[in-house]
Amino acid sequence: MNRIKTKLKFKKSDQTGNWVGFVSINKVNGMIRGVHEDDPAPKKVCVVTRDIIPYIEGGILYDVEMIPMKDKNAGYIVVQADPHAFKATIETFVVKNAVYEVHVKFGNKKLVFNPMDGQRDSVRDINCFIKVLEQRKDIKDLLTVVDDFKNTGYALLKQFERDGYYVPVSQKRKAS
Repeated sequence: MNRIKTKLKFKKSDQTGNWVGFVSINKVNGMIRGVHEDDPAPKKVCVVTRDIIPYIEGGILYDVEMIPMKDKNAGYIVVQADPHAFKATIETFVVKNAVYEVHVKFGNKKLVFNPMDGQRDSVRDINCFIKVLEQRKDIKDLLTVVDDFKNTGYALLKQFERDGYYVPVSQKRKAS
């Protein structure tokens, strides 16, 4: 049986409580692509097999392999799902006494570390930001990205302190 590969996000079904995704088939070229449930295009449901249900989380993009259901018009059964990992880039933005930011960009997402104007601890505190970054499942080479961010983030905090701003002791790099 041929396996079909595409990318999907899953959500809990209101009716069954199982993880489901939706795909649409392009009538011209036959390509199958994941779509939102409320997409106006005609779509088919993709149901996750029991074997991989414990590994699925909502709102995460997955690379999936599916097989058609016995009734080909009904939809597909997802037999394999791996979180899709995006390559991350790290950029630093410093305008003395105005902007101190590190951006971690991956896919369509951007996490911003901002020790000056951050509204939440997860944005303002480097240790909280690192914890948030370490929990991401959609970043390729996560350990390398975290290490690169630590180097960039601590360098930004040093610059922030040199420019006359207070940096709490808990956020300063510990001597190794």
